[in-house]
Amino acid sequence: MRIFQVIDATANPSVRGNQTWFRCLYEPLLEMGHEVVLFSLERGRIAFHRRDSRLREQFSQEMLDTFHREHKKKHFDLFFAYLIEGMVEPAVIDRIRKTGVPTCNFSCNNTHQFYLVQNLSRHFDFSLHSEKPAREKFLAVGAKPIWWPMASNPKYFKPYNVARTVPVSFVGANYALRGRHIGHLLHHGIDVHAYGPGWRWGAQTPFGSFAKRIVFMARVLAAREARSQASTTARLAEHSFNRLLYQQFPDNLHGVASDDDMIQLYSRSQISLGFLEVHENNDPSSPVSRHLHLRDFEAPMSGALYCTGYMDELAEFFVPDREVITYRNEDELLGKVKYYLAHPDDAERIRQAGYQRALAEHTYHARYAALFRAIGLQQ
Repeated sequence: MRIFQVIDATANPSVRGNQTWFRCLYEPLLEMGHEVVLFSLERGRIAFHRRDSRLREQFSQEMLDTFHREHKKKHFDLFFAYLIEGMVEPAVIDRIRKTGVPTCNFSCNNTHQFYLVQNLSRHFDFSLHSEKPAREKFLAVGAKPIWWPMASNPKYFKPYNVARTVPVSFVGANYALRGRHIGHLLHHGIDVHAYGPGWRWGAQTPFGSFAKRIVFMARVLAAREARSQASTTARLAEHSFNRLLYQQFPDNLHGVASDDDMIQLYSRSQISLGFLEVHENNDPSSPVSRHLHLRDFEAPMSGALYCTGYMDELAEFFVPDREVITYRNEDELLGKVKYYLAHPDDAERIRQAGYQRALAEHTYHARYAALFRAIGLQQ
């Protein structure tokens, strides 16, 4: 097939050189033998962050012109994008649909950030959502949803033959309840190491930390609405907690890990952690909800002994406590971490079972094959 794909290489701009979506969404198509015309959405991302309508229009027109030019050379079988509102003019998607080429838009984090695609989704033929419960949200706005779970690419996410020198690790940004969970383990004597944005808040100079607190307090006083006051107060409390956590455990909280360092860390760690909790709109005063993340597939594919929160949706992909370890609260998390650190043979059985399940069923090659069947495309 010939596919026009609009994606950004990175899933996390704070990680220098991050290639997550390039590795997961683009390369598997090539490895499956498809012809892909790749169009970067970097300018669309910049337009979104700047809220720049002129740049958005320029990006949209360039994308449309490129699509038409390439489609004239040789017809496309599929338009596949990872776009959010503010990146692109919806009318451009409508014009692409008029060519008869099926259009798909992939999105994730719809559990707490559905607003990013709420109005854009109905302009596509198919809306691919990675979280199963998000289906109802898409139906409510007139979109046609297809559940397209996350996966991994075994070309990159694979075990390494290195010594397991790190007892417990977590790689990811510090938000929602992650700091609380890491703190709970650290305060109970578990040598857990966290890597990513937001873990080194306490590394600021005393003046910088004081200045940030003043800014938060000023925002609380300036907020006129109760909702805004609650949000700013919660952020201040979160900042204070994370600053204190770093001051207590500076050797366990680290900066951002590169893609390759993260993958090797799965092999270097006796246990790799995952956390499912998120706040609506990333507002720490909002209720907690939960959803699966990329690492729920990347970690087992990389040969990790993976330990994460329990969800029925997770159990559709891995058998709990046979292929991955699951917990329902902090005390169960602590208990299972202690047990598997003390029982390496049991840990190895789960590690190997999770790896084999991921390799057999949870690659993006398999996800694409399922998608093409679902939308009626010949592979």
